[in-house]
Amino acid sequence: MPDTPSVRVLVVEDDQALSEILCDELRSRGHQAVAAETVGSARERLKDSEFEVALLDLMLPDGSGIDVLRQIAEEELAMEAIILTGYATVSTAIEAMKLGAYDYITKPARMDEIEVQVLKAAEKARLRRENLALKVRVQRHEVVEGLITEDSALKEILASLERIAQADLPVLIQGESGTGKELIARAVHRLSPRSSAAFVAINCAAVPENLLESELFGHEKGSFTGAMVRKPGLFEVADRGVVFLDEVGEIPPSVQVKLLRAIESKEFFRVGSTRPVRADVRIVSATNKNLKSEMQAGGFREDLYYRLNGVTLKLPPLRDRKGDIPLLAKHFAYRFAPNKKLSNRAIETLQDYSWPGNVRELQMVIQRAAILSSQDTLEPADLPLDIQDQNWKGGAVRAGLTLADMEREYIETVLRENEGHRGRTAKALGIDPKTLYNKLGPERPRKKE
Repeated sequence: MPDTPSVRVLVVEDDQALSEILCDELRSRGHQAVAAETVGSARERLKDSEFEVALLDLMLPDGSGIDVLRQIAEEELAMEAIILTGYATVSTAIEAMKLGAYDYITKPARMDEIEVQVLKAAEKARLRRENLALKVRVQRHEVVEGLITEDSALKEILASLERIAQADLPVLIQGESGTGKELIARAVHRLSPRSSAAFVAINCAAVPENLLESELFGHEKGSFTGAMVRKPGLFEVADRGVVFLDEVGEIPPSVQVKLLRAIESKEFFRVGSTRPVRADVRIVSATNKNLKSEMQAGGFREDLYYRLNGVTLKLPPLRDRKGDIPLLAKHFAYRFAPNKKLSNRAIETLQDYSWPGNVRELQMVIQRAAILSSQDTLEPADLPLDIQDQNWKGGAVRAGLTLADMEREYIETVLRENEGHRGRTAKALGIDPKTLYNKLGPERPRKKE
């Protein structure tokens, strides 16, 4: 099998003859095998070298393969273990699986069977290593909790956050939906002297106009139908903390006036009250609108804009951060399906898409693919059709083509991308191989670049 990857295997077996056979057979098949006859020698081998798979005999002179398996689990070594034993019992099998054993094989076993299990376990171990490396990489690029980036423009914004947070100025965050505006707002709160007080967020676009004033400033009992008790507003709740006004551009003019007064004087009135309430809050606001254009059109007060605009942060959309897409996609894949990975073609497909919903859309796409795919590797065919279609470079854009012609061109494009391999092409298209065979015809040669 020329394409079989070489696996680093630790063979822990006290039967010297069997140990030599296992090691010789594994080496003859292109793998690297190291022998250990006791629990103690196995532990020494684990200190000296890194392995992808351990074959563990259950009965050893100074203990059990379970002891080695327990060490692998406790030290979180990025490897998998397969129990080899002639003394198989249900209880030991269950204990081994609880501790994370990949599989359990009873001796005697055919070498072909053992190698198949070793290769499968090694693939899982490599995926675990990739996930550990990704976690470290994410932590290195996660300046703001939940916001992962390698983009220089966004990193420049993040680098300035601590200084901005300490200044106690109002902050206006501009950016499209899904770019992480609330994550930035929470970071400003967490890094500021107000971090011990409340962070209160409200989506101004999601609250009806007649209720927004009550949500922000509270109301007195009986001030309107349904006001059964006095209710404090978000400004009161967030006293000495931060109020985050998401979609601030959606606040109606009648409430803008009262918001301006609350910011300027640190005083406001509950709905239905004539007695002022004081609250010291820092305002962090966010919008996906151009507030200057809204001002010129008369939809947003100029004086309020300048009160909100102490510091402006503009978050770039995901389509301008193409280099972040693989990092984010792998991060989400690990979060939703740790045992699955994205193929290179799937990542290329993701990078070619425009992402109108930004990081939020990418997260949902990966979550959907991870849940619905039954395969260990996520392929372009696992992505939503609109993402697949946008990335078709064959082009159902030329005039004069019939639907059958467009289908044929699309199939041939995918066939070329898969180097003429019909099985992979059928999978990428999401159709049965027989259907692909019928569409191309039995005598049709594979097209090459």
